[in-house]
Amino acid sequence: MNIAHRPIAVVFLLAFSTVLGCTTVQSRPSTLPTAAARLEADVRTLTTRFPHRNATDREQLNAAGAWIANRFVRLGYQIEFEPLPVPVKGEAWSTNTIATLVGTTHPDEIIVIGAHYDTEVNTPGADDNASGVAVMLELAARFSRNPQPRTIRFIGFTNEENSNSANTGMGSLTSARNSKERGDNIIAMLSLEMLGYFSDAPNSQTYPFPPKMAAQLGLDLPTTGDFIAIVARTNDAALVAQVAESMTQAGTIPVVAAPLPAQVRAIYRSDHANYWMQGYPAAMITDTSEYRNPHYHKMSDTPGTLDYGRMAAVADALEVAVRSLTNR
Repeated sequence: MNIAHRPIAVVFLLAFSTVLGCTTVQSRPSTLPTAAARLEADVRTLTTRFPHRNATDREQLNAAGAWIANRFVRLGYQIEFEPLPVPVKGEAWSTNTIATLVGTTHPDEIIVIGAHYDTEVNTPGADDNASGVAVMLELAARFSRNPQPRTIRFIGFTNEENSNSANTGMGSLTSARNSKERGDNIIAMLSLEMLGYFSDAPNSQTYPFPPKMAAQLGLDLPTTGDFIAIVARTNDAALVAQVAESMTQAGTIPVVAAPLPAQVRAIYRSDHANYWMQGYPAAMITDTSEYRNPHYHKMSDTPGTLDYGRMAAVADALEVAVRSLTNR
């Protein structure tokens, strides 16, 4: 999560045998990994195979992007590498990784699901943001070979963190600008930004503004960090409401909708803000970063600190929300 543009605080195998003309059904434990296990495996791969996926080792950073691309290909997607400008001669290229599922009836209307795969220097970045990438890949798997009415574009963004974007800029900035120049009709962008840390402890949730402000805005914000938040500007309140309604209907994870005034600068601190700058509706899905997670931007942001069961619940809820966005 970018220091200057980070978020605020607010998912059987059946065996059949036929005996004497009668069919009996026997259930067996599935040998397939659960969603939670898949999410954990992806988080651990990103944090152990690519521990320096940042400005100190751009070759490893791009290798992480290539790994994401390979995952997309194995799921049946056509992929695209979107290069960023290279202002320093001889510097390794930075790239976004894009997979597209073309819509069946409204292919020119696009839903973007994005997550940055870089990490802050000197942190393994399990929650920030291997968790977001893992959920993005889980959603890509669920929609693979199952086109929806509208197009879904999955993007692994590079260079979200401040220390990585200084020379080449944020990957989401390049992608949003390219979309604007092409005239892409992006009707919604969801930034998956830190989705794995939860707490049931009282007063484990804080916010970057006083409780009085929340009350003035008519927001009833929890003080226990057991929910997932949908954060955006008040301009995008309709998008927030639709996503919140769909995720809540899934019934898998508590959901808090937080459309906030632009004066709350913390709501700009991730990739969605670059889509706002290009005039696109966008929102951030988040566990609220440092307003809950004590390991934020630390070496202790490791895979063992995350709750993969609740991450799977978030993926379940997001699947419902994406289906809603692609069908309405």
